[in-house]
Amino acid sequence: MKVLWLLLFISISLIADTKKIEKYISDKFLKTYPNMHINSLTIKRYSKLPKDFDSYKLSEIYLAKNNLKREKGNVSVTFTKNGQKRKIFYNFTLDATVDVLRANQNIQKGKTLTDDLVDFISIKFTNFYQIPITAYHLNRYKAKTSIIEGKILTYRHISKLTAVKRGDILTATLRDGGVIVSFPAQALKDAYIGDVIKIKRNHNSFFKAKIISQTQAEVIK
Repeated sequence: MKVLWLLLFISISLIADTKKIEKYISDKFLKTYPNMHINSLTIKRYSKLPKDFDSYKLSEIYLAKNNLKREKGNVSVTFTKNGQKRKIFYNFTLDATVDVLRANQNIQKGKTLTDDLVDFISIKFTNFYQIPITAYHLNRYKAKTSIIEGKILTYRHISKLTAVKRGDILTATLRDGGVIVSFPAQALKDAYIGDVIKIKRNHNSFFKAKIISQTQAEVIK
């Protein structure tokens, strides 16, 4: 009877640990690919368990970056007992799709990426050597290289648009409660949309501001 209870306890512990490992892997993939949709994830242990495994506790899960580029890989899980560590290895198989942007025409180097240049499609996740970009990058990035029609756009294809150059005059907006004040100010460095830089209103007034567009900035208190 004692043996049966021990086996049942180990079985319950293994199920709980498996759920933790599955969640860890899923979270890692979803963080790397925000537009990923996971249909299923299966993991299978291929390391032998120690005889006294019931007294070990899961302490660490490690998934190498290279394993985030393909649908099949492995993960190492560290269990500890009284300061003693034991690594157990698992294989995983991921069934998922990813929403990506595909060039619907040839895109010249330096051209701003806009939604009329791409198609939004969903593809099966297999081997991704580069991380695909998302709709967030449209109107914020330009083509770093010439891109041929039909190409899936990834980070290697793009570079940020410089929205503001040092010396440009911006319309800065300062909000104070219900009061909104706008005034012209000079950018003190090159910046991209979303960057926070220093701007100068006059010879003695300096502010920190977030770049909203090529002509506008919002003062940060």
